[in-house]
Amino acid sequence: MIACHMSFSSLVLVVSLLLTGSYAASAPFKVSDDKPADKLVAAAQSVLQKAGKSVAAAQNDTLGVGRHKGDRFTSPVDGYFIQERASRGLPKPGQHKNFGALVPWDHILSELDAETKLLFLVRHGQAWSNYLEEVLGPDLWYGVVSKCGFTTGNGTDYQIFDAELTDAGQAQAEDLHAMLASNSSFHTVTGGLPTRAIVSPLSRCLDTASIVLADMQLTNVNTEELIRETLGSDTCDARRSVSDPAGGGKPDTGPCAFDRGLKSKCPAYDFPVLGEDKTDFGLLTDDDHLWKKNKREKQKDQIKRAETFLKTLFNNAEEQVIFVVTHSGFIRSLLLAVDREPYRPKNAEVVPALVRRRQRQNA
Repeated sequence: MIACHMSFSSLVLVVSLLLTGSYAASAPFKVSDDKPADKLVAAAQSVLQKAGKSVAAAQNDTLGVGRHKGDRFTSPVDGYFIQERASRGLPKPGQHKNFGALVPWDHILSELDAETKLLFLVRHGQAWSNYLEEVLGPDLWYGVVSKCGFTTGNGTDYQIFDAELTDAGQAQAEDLHAMLASNSSFHTVTGGLPTRAIVSPLSRCLDTASIVLADMQLTNVNTEELIRETLGSDTCDARRSVSDPAGGGKPDTGPCAFDRGLKSKCPAYDFPVLGEDKTDFGLLTDDDHLWKKNKREKQKDQIKRAETFLKTLFNNAEEQVIFVVTHSGFIRSLLLAVDREPYRPKNAEVVPALVRRRQRQNA
C-alpha cells in the first residue's frame, strides 16, 4: 500500500511502478486534493518527465544543437520542385523526371549566391533493414528492429546493425549513377559549378555514395555525423567505430559486435574525429556515443540537428552545390528546418532543395 506522506522511498517506489507499467506513465495523472497517493503518482511522473528531458538535453549538447542561435535557414522560393507539393499528395515517392525540377535548371541555379546553396538530398539505396521491414511487415519488424541480426525459419541470417545495401539497393544506386552520367545530367543540374559531397557515416550511405558519385567532378567528399538517421533504439541506425574493435568484438559503446571499423571497411573515405565541440565536417567520437538503446530521437530534436548541420555547411563549404547522401528521416527533418513540406523519398531518390541563410546582425 502506498504511504500517504510523500517520502523519498515512496517516490522511488512509484517511479519503479511507473517504469514497469503498473501505472500509466504516458499521460499526465489527474491529481485529487483529497488523495495524497494521487499527488505521489503525479510527482513520480514529473521525475520521469524531467529525466527524459535531461537525456534529450544531454544528447543535444553532444550534438551542438542549440549552440548556433542567430542564423535562420529557409527555402527562398516556391514552385521550383514537385516534391514541395507533398501535402497535396501530388508527387508519389520515386525518382521524378528531371529530379522533380519544374523550371529549367539554369533558372534554379541563378538563385545561388553567397548565402544560397542548392542541395541534392540523396536517400541511400535499399538496405537489409528496409528489405526486412517490407517482407516482415511493421508488427514483426518492430519486434526485431532493436536486435543485431535476424535469422529466418530456414536459417538465413540478416545483419540489422549498421544495415548494408542489398543487391537491389546496389542496383538502385547504379541506376541513379547512370541517370546522372547520361546526357551530361550531372553538369546540367550543377551548372558546372564546384560541387561537394557530404555523406552519412553509416554503411548504406557510404556504399551508395561510392556508386552514385563515382567519376563525378567533385571538389571535396566529407563524412558527417550530423546527417545520420534518427538516433537511438534501432540498431540499423547505430554506426560502427572509426577504428577496429579490439579482438573483432563489441566496442565499449554501441549495441553490437563487428569485425571492422570504418577506416578498415571504407578506406576510400576520411573519418576525422573532431570531438564534441566540432565545427567542421567529421565525427564527434571514434565510438558511437549518440546511439542510445532506450531513447529514440524525436523529430523536433532532429530538426534542430539539421539546423546545426546547415550552420556547419554554410560556415565550411564554399561550394554552392552540395550532394548530401543521407537517410529518409533526416531528409524530412532538413526540409522542415527550411520551411519545406516533409517529403519521404524512396530508396536512391534525389530531393533537390534551395536553402538560403539569413544571418542575424551581430549574432
